Amino acid sequence: MKNPNGKTYEIWTITITGLIMLILTCCILPVKALHWSICRVQTPDRLKDVLFQAFCPEEVEQLYENLYWEECAKEDKQIPPHTEVLISACKNSAVRGVPGGEYLFVNELKTGEIYLLNLRTGEKKQVPNDPLVLERGIFLNSELVWLEGSGGKPDNSPSYSPHYILDLTDGKRYELLDLSWLPLKNGEFDIQNYAYFESAEEVFLHSEENVLIALSPDFRQNTKQNIIFSQSSLGTHSEGFVNGELLEQLMNDLEVNYEVVDFSLEYTDVPSPTGKYVVRHDGIYLSSTDMPVVTREYTGGLFMGFGGFKSWYYDESGVIIALDSYYYYRNSFWNSRFPLPRPILKLNLPAP
Repeated sequence: MKNPNGKTYEIWTITITGLIMLILTCCILPVKALHWSICRVQTPDRLKDVLFQAFCPEEVEQLYENLYWEECAKEDKQIPPHTEVLISACKNSAVRGVPGGEYLFVNELKTGEIYLLNLRTGEKKQVPNDPLVLERGIFLNSELVWLEGSGGKPDNSPSYSPHYILDLTDGKRYELLDLSWLPLKNGEFDIQNYAYFESAEEVFLHSEENVLIALSPDFRQNTKQNIIFSQSSLGTHSEGFVNGELLEQLMNDLEVNYEVVDFSLEYTDVPSPTGKYVVRHDGIYLSSTDMPVVTREYTGGLFMGFGGFKSWYYDESGVIIALDSYYYYRNSFWNSRFPLPRPILKLNLPAP
């Protein structure tokens, strides 16, 4: 039996198919043609073309990837005098110094790999997967990391988070007692609390953050004696002092040994592992005579300050420096785009 509506069905099928073809012809195909006309030429300079950036996202991504690998290879060769590549620009690494110069904390942004690099052996030591290490971690040594907490008081700040010490050997956190919130005596910080420092086994000073950290003997078990202390807690006594200055004076008055773990060069110089040299924002000097050893002329204009200096090298043969990334394209509307990395370098000191 024939379908009495067969002819009608066939007519509608042809009509709908025709409409679809019309839409493709009138709308989609011109869009593809427009895309082809804008995106067909693919050279690195097209990354500076705002129209190309807007209409050709896949092509932009591929061009940028190609440019990245070309430029990072060049950057490994175009390095300042008296330097050598420690970590290739192609790994796009962010690094932090570790006191002592034996290790360097490395975050390879290109690969996602995070580790402590042994500068003696080249071995990579894995770091516990704690998100605060990347966000707020400051290394006290190759085993301990200060995880910086938030401001405010524990009892009235909903977003308050305490300070911790992260033990890299077992991945455990140990909370620090913040002396800033202990009861005052006659409106001032109670000097009886200085006993925390006098009984401590290790004391660390971070000038830029303006704090002291003191760890008790056997601090993993004796957790209530591990403290953090801010210079601002000294109230009016801290007026007129730059960050860390009064804390350093306090430790000297108490005859307490301490270690500076601030590599920023903002408020303090950074001595070499044996104390023979000291690095400042404008160069490296002999500690005994203050005679310059490394100047900007020696480095080809390279500046130590503003985050360039990262760490001493363990044997004092040089320092580790990071060069800022740069952008292939800058525009007031799109802002800076297409960052290109630079290598992590070792700047070698002159031969003695």
